[in-house]
Amino acid sequence: DSNRLFVEWCTEFWTWDKSEYIALRNRLKENSIGKEYAYNMLKNFTKNVEPLVPKGLRIVNVTTSILDRITKALYASGKSPGTVKIIIYSFSIPLKEATRLGIISCNPADKLLSSSHSDEERGVLTKEEMVKIVKLLRDEEDSIFPSYRLGILLAVSTGMRLSEVRAVNVSDIEESEVKGYEKLNIRHSIGHLSGVKSTKGKYERSVLIASSLSSELKENADSSGIALPSPRGGYMSPPVLRTAFYEVLEKIGIGEEERDKRNLTFHSLRHTFSTLSRDWNISQEDRMLVLGHKSAEVNDRYTHASDVALERVSVLSQAI
Repeated sequence: DSNRLFVEWCTEFWTWDKSEYIALRNRLKENSIGKEYAYNMLKNFTKNVEPLVPKGLRIVNVTTSILDRITKALYASGKSPGTVKIIIYSFSIPLKEATRLGIISCNPADKLLSSSHSDEERGVLTKEEMVKIVKLLRDEEDSIFPSYRLGILLAVSTGMRLSEVRAVNVSDIEESEVKGYEKLNIRHSIGHLSGVKSTKGKYERSVLIASSLSSELKENADSSGIALPSPRGGYMSPPVLRTAFYEVLEKIGIGEEERDKRNLTFHSLRHTFSTLSRDWNISQEDRMLVLGHKSAEVNDRYTHASDVALERVSVLSQAI
């Protein structure tokens, strides 16, 4: 194994039906590594790293200096720090496993210098903009395809991920003890390759949705219970729901130029939900419970400094 080519080792490492590492991880803990994740890692490596690897480089000859040059080239290509970090995982994890197996004595990726760059902060919408979105979705009920309209409303109301919104089934909805609401159990998400699978955190969580929204979801469902079927049947694809959301933003006065400048995406609804929840004095523990975050550190990344929060601090500082 010590004579294996570096590219060959990493490629096989992330190939779903060939990887001994993936098979072992999934035997130890079911669904530890999904097909979607493995595919994305393989794609990251073959597309971005393999062209930069010296020809014939064997795994035992990989050095930190070589990996530094690869990393530098990735940054020079204009990729964001967050993207480069993920690409680095595509070779650092295989090298870590090679170290564990004794194929190499140490992992040269461990000595890579971390970037001082920071990712562009995900944009968030204001409370007023969210109100406009909901109003438009209600006022133009007949002009927007029902699954698109309800999918956006669901994300606005719950902070659910796009992949989770697409996977909702009417069997996930049950009665609630709270008047005017029903409980939605978030059990699944959808991957491009793996189809319906567990949520990103690999555990279920529940949120309350208005009974009126619940009724609309049930009425919109197809015969198999998919609450938000596409126009052609089956599950919606991510691009069509994103496009529908961007069209809604356009209608409330947020055009493409402003959207790009503020880094507003469909995922911004999740960040906005967390930020507004904080402003409404919902505890971090409860926000984590609803959003499915397992750590406060992750939750903090989804909670931004809004003008409301800054105003509270300003008023306090003036009183001192």
